[in-house]
Amino acid sequence: MPERLNAERRAQNEECRKALRLFSSFFVLRSAFCVLLLTSCTSALKLPIPNDPSLYFVLVQDDDGRVLYSRNGDRRYVPASNRKLFAAATIANCLGLDTRLHTRIRREGEDLVIVGDGDPSLGSWRYERTEDFNGVADLLVRRGVTRVRDVIADVSAFDRATIPGTWKVGNLGSDYSAPVDAIAWGENEIPTDRAVPDPGLHAANAMREALVSRGIAVTGATRVNTEKRVWSGELVADLPSPFVVQLLTTVLKNSHNLYAEMLFKRSSDGTYDASFALERAFATREAGVAANDFRFRDGSGLSPDNLVTPRAVIDLLRWMNDPSRRGIWWPLLAQPANEGTLRRRLVTLEHRLRGKTGTINGVAALSGIIAMPDGHYRYFSIAVNHDAGDGDEAVKVIDSIVETIAGTTPRTK
Repeated sequence: MPERLNAERRAQNEECRKALRLFSSFFVLRSAFCVLLLTSCTSALKLPIPNDPSLYFVLVQDDDGRVLYSRNGDRRYVPASNRKLFAAATIANCLGLDTRLHTRIRREGEDLVIVGDGDPSLGSWRYERTEDFNGVADLLVRRGVTRVRDVIADVSAFDRATIPGTWKVGNLGSDYSAPVDAIAWGENEIPTDRAVPDPGLHAANAMREALVSRGIAVTGATRVNTEKRVWSGELVADLPSPFVVQLLTTVLKNSHNLYAEMLFKRSSDGTYDASFALERAFATREAGVAANDFRFRDGSGLSPDNLVTPRAVIDLLRWMNDPSRRGIWWPLLAQPANEGTLRRRLVTLEHRLRGKTGTINGVAALSGIIAMPDGHYRYFSIAVNHDAGDGDEAVKVIDSIVETIAGTTPRTK
């Protein structure tokens, strides 16, 4: 009898163990299904992202912050010129959109002094300012001035960090990596797409040429002053820049590195460290960007050490597109089929898309805002890092993704 009871108990225990195993398996499968279901719910869009060795960072959100697609959406990527979005917002916040920068020309004894104020447009063809110094020379002629001694460029408004330390050596000397100082003349470029090594001296030499061309003798040297001082001599001319809001079109539409760098440093006391601190305070407190979601090492995006998450970029774009600010930022961002870096891209979205491109070696990026037919907006940030190709194919992929986000049929290339 006891043996029979023991056998029955053993049989019952075995049945319990089988039931427990079946229950456990069901629970595991149910959990996996729930995870799969959750994942599919956060990827409401099917995007044409290729399966290649490049690293893709993609995040798409709607007006309400609902994630429509995410791949590495909370991981930091190298943004290239998408970094300019943050620089531009900082510039606007710190300088004010209706501010003008003033390069002043003074006579200090027998010397003529150009006092820089961080204006990147001085002498620029794109703002029709190539005659700025000739106009100063004409003023001096009308005042009866026939000679000056030294022509001095005062660049003391900025510190001496004219080249961000994280820029790659191979980029230096090119027009897109011009030194950043408190004075620029002709966007610090010389023929053959090269950059001048000393912006202050370049401006002083340009002033000397203007004076000589008008018959004013320069008996001394052209030189640069880097020490802060007060110039109390006669004010000959005040050369104002366009409004900051106009200069920001060159930063965002044309993605001009020098404009971004100079205006970014001008946003503070003329130092990168102070500008980075102001940017961090603005981004985290005003735009709601998480502090760990970004780290920048220059103002333009040329540095490969810049890092930002797609989530942070979308947070900033959402701040820009707030109804109270949309009228300011929508015209400043690049627009397909118009002047700027999107002029030949995504032309069917001319009236619906505003964005910012980004390209450096191994990196292609595009982030932006899409107006949807129902009156709502979609926000996206897309980047390809570690791209071993020539970049053209990555741009085609990005544009195809954007067309899908916008609800249009990607064009065959």
